[in-house]
Amino acid sequence: MTAVLFRKEWRQHGLWFLILGGLTFVIFLLVVQGVNQDGTGGGIFFGIGQALTYFFPIVVFILCHLLVAVEYRSKTQLFLEGLPLPRWKMVFVKAFIATLLVCAYTIGVVLIGWLASGGSEAVSLKFLGILISTAALFGWFVTSFFFLIAFLGRYRIPVLIIVFFIFNWLVSSTAVPVKDFPPFALIERFGFERDIWTHNAMIWTAVISLSLFAVSFTLALAKEGSVSAILGEKMSYREKMFIGAAIAIGSMAIMMWETPTAEPFDIPGAISEERNGFHVYVSPEGEPETADLEVQLASYLVRELSEKRDWLGISEADFPPLYVVEKTGIEEDLIEWELVEGDTAILMYADYRNPEFHRETLMAWSMSQTLDSFSMGRNGLEHRWWIVCGYEGLWEMEDASPERIKAKEKLAFDTLEEFGFSVKQLIGRAQYADEAGWKEADAVIYMGFRYLSENFEMEALQQFARNTISRPVTRRDGRAVWWDLTHPVAPKFEQTFGMTLDEFAAATIDYIRKHQPDDVNEKEESE
Repeated sequence: MTAVLFRKEWRQHGLWFLILGGLTFVIFLLVVQGVNQDGTGGGIFFGIGQALTYFFPIVVFILCHLLVAVEYRSKTQLFLEGLPLPRWKMVFVKAFIATLLVCAYTIGVVLIGWLASGGSEAVSLKFLGILISTAALFGWFVTSFFFLIAFLGRYRIPVLIIVFFIFNWLVSSTAVPVKDFPPFALIERFGFERDIWTHNAMIWTAVISLSLFAVSFTLALAKEGSVSAILGEKMSYREKMFIGAAIAIGSMAIMMWETPTAEPFDIPGAISEERNGFHVYVSPEGEPETADLEVQLASYLVRELSEKRDWLGISEADFPPLYVVEKTGIEEDLIEWELVEGDTAILMYADYRNPEFHRETLMAWSMSQTLDSFSMGRNGLEHRWWIVCGYEGLWEMEDASPERIKAKEKLAFDTLEEFGFSVKQLIGRAQYADEAGWKEADAVIYMGFRYLSENFEMEALQQFARNTISRPVTRRDGRAVWWDLTHPVAPKFEQTFGMTLDEFAAATIDYIRKHQPDDVNEKEESE
């Protein structure tokens, strides 16, 4: 009789099992190939771990929906309950099939990553065993969770929404270290742990999964299966209204919950300067004979950045302090930066004793990082980041030497001649930077904003900045997204400067060609 149940599930859902498996393998293969091409992001298995976390639950949800929810919604379980077999066996077959398929999917995607790595990853048998067991256990947990959810019938979607909001609240608005608890601790270091079996996380993940399956069996067998049958009925209009209102009220309460204050960032012994509530700290790499250079750099930065802050209309409370740490041996413009947890400070690294170091560049880059940080990444999105880059270029070249200005003009002209420039490349700066290079893309945008500064009053540039990139974001929730949607950039630009973005792109092209390098002019005159 058990074999008959297996054949029944295969005949009813076999095609979907194959489609889900094929889709899973294709998506994970694309992830692997993408990581291979990019060469960043922590390696191939890190990419697989991310896909297991964010994509794979969708596959498991569909699988459990087919095995359980569809059965009770269509009432075909009544036929099975009429057969001479224990009710628990029917549920066990469904749980076994879900577990078997999920284990096959997870083991398969790990093997795909191993084979597709092409020797770029050093994979020992122990490392492969850790990967397979971790993926399979995490997949088993996801299966047990969605298997239980499927038995909730008409309430499964509202429960999923509630769980999502609670999980998001725990991660973003509380100090609870969710990622340190199993099963999330199991997948957190997926692809990085090569030698140590995370026994504790594995054991607790197995215990949690068994507990969820136990609850599922309890629901399925309670009162001879009548509980799960009742839950499988369609939701009434009154239930929809009540649950919808409860979810709306609960989500609003979660959104308004106060985010815990992050621990203050500090570097003991740093040279500090303060102006109008803004603090700059400069920390030398060693112990120099005098701190004159640190004092000069801190004084310059605190003066310039506080002026830029006030010009942008950003309040003191929303403007984080700046920490500059000396670091020799930096190759890219002698400047690097690092994110600080909680966005409580801007941390920059600079080889500021190097003769080729430009403090104007450090000031401009610090300002752009501040604009990205205090907006919680909203200004870093493509539809606004080009604006930040434009102002950054103006600030960096504000007191630049004629030689640096000429070099920037030449870089912009060469980039324009080779890659062109359009609104699509303006808004899609990331792709433009991938094609031409980020310095080249920034040079073109700088010339565009220099055109604006020469043809419009500075008040217009100030107003445009305040309307687009000066708004602080205090929470990572839907309110910031909604503000972006209701305050698009293009109408603000046209309202401020009286031209569309297409006209701005065309004007930028003409302006760059007007300032083409002298050697190009001489060549044209000779011809």
